[in-house]
Amino acid sequence: MNTQNELQDFLAYFTGKNTSSIEVDDFVKFGLKGELKHYKIGQFMIRQGQLAPKIYFLLKGYVRYLSLSEDGKEFTQSFAHSPGIAGSTRAMSRKTNALFSIEVLDDVLCLEFDWLSFFNIMQDKPGFLMAYNSLLENLFIKKEEREYAFARQTAEQRYLHFLQENSQLRDKLPLNMIASHIGITPIALSRIRKKLT
Repeated sequence: MNTQNELQDFLAYFTGKNTSSIEVDDFVKFGLKGELKHYKIGQFMIRQGQLAPKIYFLLKGYVRYLSLSEDGKEFTQSFAHSPGIAGSTRAMSRKTNALFSIEVLDDVLCLEFDWLSFFNIMQDKPGFLMAYNSLLENLFIKKEEREYAFARQTAEQRYLHFLQENSQLRDKLPLNMIASHIGITPIALSRIRKKLT
């Protein structure tokens, strides 16, 4: 695997339309030394209730964000896949415990950076700030759309939207995780899937 190519793919995602704002060599030039890590299926990149000071640049694989209720019930909040980014903004910026876990669903290759060190360097580099701004904007848009979906859409509409937004994951995820993510039981999801076939 050519890590340089993987990082280039990630940068294309990270910078979005600002493709000329950051180059792979800029990471070295600006002293951004990430650690290349491999996580296997079933491992956790961060755990709910523990400190999570790192930001992860996903070069390969996919993960899910999940939280556990006090009685042990799982709730799948979202999914992230390569090329992409993962981590807890709240835990990183406030130096506090994560409110959720990140579980590896497919072997992940990623670059890990200590958030504080990364941000201290990034904040003086307009290209990185523009890219990060764009990333945050997309995350907030997704959050608003998810909140709208739970307030205004039927379970079937939420499922169809999930399929549209997650075409690369739709056939790889267990139905119970999809059901949890859209806020219904696996039985209800089976009924919807049967109706749509």
